[in-house]
Amino acid sequence: MSKKKKQKSNTGKKINKEKLKELEEVIYTKSEKELLAYFLEEFRFGKDMNYYKERQSLIYKLDIECLEYAISRFSHIENIKDHSKYVPAFIPLLAVYLTMFFKSNEHKWMGLVFAGVTIICILYIVAVDRRNRNIAVSVLKTFELIKARKEKDMSEK
Repeated sequence: MSKKKKQKSNTGKKINKEKLKELEEVIYTKSEKELLAYFLEEFRFGKDMNYYKERQSLIYKLDIECLEYAISRFSHIENIKDHSKYVPAFIPLLAVYLTMFFKSNEHKWMGLVFAGVTIICILYIVAVDRRNRNIAVSVLKTFELIKARKEKDMSEK
């Protein structure tokens, strides 16, 4: 093998080790917001096919413990960002509040303003968390598939 090829190969391995270390650091130490932002950027659509294959193989190189930790983190994010469990309870509560407000208060416009602001706030929170949940779910699925493939490969050896 020529010196240029060896240098290129060693440089590639060094870069991969650095990227792997960076990925592990993101999984273990970054906040939820930083974690989601990292994976949104790394797996953003519109990049070259080889780029995505490289990212998949980088995740595959993680050890099982790191994969399991990533799966648990993304499962947790998915669960806490899933508003389908408790947002429907806000609608009847808001209806009860508005009914009571209109019956007991002559300033009906204040109730409408309050209800409108409340609904807008709830919808904003749900929209932001829904986006984050979608990122977490797609990355979670990726980690689960890679973990299953890695376990299968290990059992075949």
